[in-house]
Amino acid sequence: MGETKRRRDEYAEATRNAIVEAARDLFSTGGYAKTSLDDIADHARVTKGAIYHHFANKRAVFEAVLADVDQRFIERVRQEIGATASGWDALSSALNAYLDAALDTAFCEMALKEGPIALGWQRWRETQEHVAEHFTDLVKERCMDEFVREMPSALLMNSIIGALHEMALAVSNSPNPQQARKEASALIGELVESIRVPRSARPG
Repeated sequence: MGETKRRRDEYAEATRNAIVEAARDLFSTGGYAKTSLDDIADHARVTKGAIYHHFANKRAVFEAVLADVDQRFIERVRQEIGATASGWDALSSALNAYLDAALDTAFCEMALKEGPIALGWQRWRETQEHVAEHFTDLVKERCMDEFVREMPSALLMNSIIGALHEMALAVSNSPNPQQARKEASALIGELVESIRVPRSARPG
């Protein structure tokens, strides 16, 4: 019985993963509104009943895809930060990882564009606040010492993330995304540099 259950669980997980991957492809290229559960089932090579076994409706599928896309983004940021030596370099790597995500079709379409349409503004906002919390946790310990001490770290990171969000949208919508990516990187670098305090200039 134990072996049978294990195989059944593995099959169920594989089916769910196939559904999420298929939905990510379709939502990213065709949009949420134009993608049906029948489309997802065909793309994943499963029955529509298999989708309903794992998800209540299309919105639930989208939310699962968005969670997967967001997690991949957080892992990318974690890897970028882990490859740096200093706090300031860690922040630079994290910010640039966010801008790089604007060149990733799945992240841009799901997290930045389709989210509010599929989930409604409030629920989409909640999911992205969760991502922002993870993003902040990843960089705060190594980077906040580079900034003015009196500046609230949570407010600071929320402001930076808000700017990054708008820049990422601009990069994605640009007729020349690669050039826009370079310009956005330079701009966000100047913004955060303006609130950096050299160690030699700090009291104590």
